[in-house]
Amino acid sequence: MTSVVGRLAPSPTGLLHVGNARSLLLAWLAARHAGGKIYLRVEDLLPDGDAHLPSLLADLRWLGLDWDPWQDRDYTRQSARSAVYDALLAQLLACGGVYPCVCTRKDIDLAARAPHAEDHCAAYPGTCRGRFASESEALAFEHARAVAENRPPLGVALRLRVPPDPIAFSDRLNGPQSIGLPQDSGDIVVRRKDGGVAYMFAVVVDDWAMGVTQVVRGDDLLTATAQQLAVYAALQRLASPLLPPFAGLPAYAHVPLVLGDDGRRLAKRNQSLQLGVLRREGVPAARLRQWLAASIGLAAPADWIAQFDWARLPRQPVRFGAAELAAL
Repeated sequence: MTSVVGRLAPSPTGLLHVGNARSLLLAWLAARHAGGKIYLRVEDLLPDGDAHLPSLLADLRWLGLDWDPWQDRDYTRQSARSAVYDALLAQLLACGGVYPCVCTRKDIDLAARAPHAEDHCAAYPGTCRGRFASESEALAFEHARAVAENRPPLGVALRLRVPPDPIAFSDRLNGPQSIGLPQDSGDIVVRRKDGGVAYMFAVVVDDWAMGVTQVVRGDDLLTATAQQLAVYAALQRLASPLLPPFAGLPAYAHVPLVLGDDGRRLAKRNQSLQLGVLRREGVPAARLRQWLAASIGLAAPADWIAQFDWARLPRQPVRFGAAELAAL
């Protein structure tokens, strides 16, 4: 029987808030309850992506979460794995799995981070699919266009060819899903114009490399799963020695979000609900753990690993706003 391997995968570009804490806690509990391992992967893909790394680590420890070392490292940083990503992208480009793209689109700018629901835009229409015979040809086109427009060249992105048929998968909490990527997103950006790897690509490479069998995260990323499964399929066809033998797709569980008083998911704008702010203001970690336990259907945090049960988890979003903050 394959043991459970989960992961905590926060981004240090912003400070963790109560919503992040709840999703990370659920990922941790799901792995620990099954007697499995859980790795910490810091998703610092953006420039200056480690700005809040010390605070992130302090927040996780303040919450009482631990993690297992991977390859003798306490935790993994994606910024240290760029050589692996670049080599795999080069192999995919050589075999036609990805292609160069010179389009200027919002999704290229957003490609470095997880695609939350509010970031969704129209599906890419495939403008550059088959347009260039090589990356060098696309670069020459972009340089000529930049000269004509009297601006610096922007570089060339890479896009993954998505399959024409819907991608089906089952989510532990949301049931069967079927998403047609040509209509939903179009071909996926896997490398940005600045040369940085896209979130959608790096997260799959790392989940595969780390042997992750269970992904638990917020349900605003539910539809992004289909894009990640398309990346998995492309890498399976590649059969690269840079990756270990494929051991199967992870199981997915997309959990309801924590909403603020405005009914929107918690984000950077909710500064008063950031864990670092709560710590500095003297909020006891035990108080927050008590609220978190209640929000996921547990009686108390003292033995929440033993108590954890997916059946107890509320299927609707939970609210954490001014009243809940005052109660802490």
